[in-house]
Amino acid sequence: MEENINPFDKAGKVLVVIGVLDILFMIYAISNKMSYSSSFNIFAVIAGIYLIKGGVKTARAVRWFSAFAVIAFTAMYILMPFSFPFELTATQFKLNPLGMSASYIIGLIIISVLAWVYTQLSTPASLAILKEAGYNTGKPKSALYIASSLIIMGIVFTAMFLNGESAKKAEELAKAELGASYKYRISSLSTSGNTGSAIVTAYNTNEIRNVQVSW
Repeated sequence: MEENINPFDKAGKVLVVIGVLDILFMIYAISNKMSYSSSFNIFAVIAGIYLIKGGVKTARAVRWFSAFAVIAFTAMYILMPFSFPFELTATQFKLNPLGMSASYIIGLIIISVLAWVYTQLSTPASLAILKEAGYNTGKPKSALYIASSLIIMGIVFTAMFLNGESAKKAEELAKAELGASYKYRISSLSTSGNTGSAIVTAYNTNEIRNVQVSW
């Protein structure tokens, strides 16, 4: 391997491009009052620039984060049908097919890109540089352990969140307001002592409504 070849270069350039596109889309969304959130933008640009410059510490960090994100995002996609009401998802697709399809496609693209970045930073040339710098070049098992732990914690928290007394009370108040023609799911909830407030999503096969309740 020639010393002047930077094995991190391709991954860095791709991250810069993705980060710039994400920033541009974020600006577009804000200017058009659209809801949009992403964790790429400026962080991807900065990480990409450092990779293009041959940053070994950055390569190690991005390699670990890529593995972590691929595991976490993939698990979220797999578990989503079991944690989110199918009827609500179906209605969302019915009311906004383009938006919902785009969100899923973008998610799959992000997973694919992160998997590719991890692969690029795990080539023999990349691992040789990481090893020379004294870093562990094995598979980042800690990424698997941490991602799995966070997913399990998320499942437990969601179950407690949706089945607690406050959640049931919020659903009852929303049902009293809109009636039995909807199914209900808590979107947000905050409590303090015996008082609280929540946003409850009411849905059926034709409509989705968000109801603000308090007690």
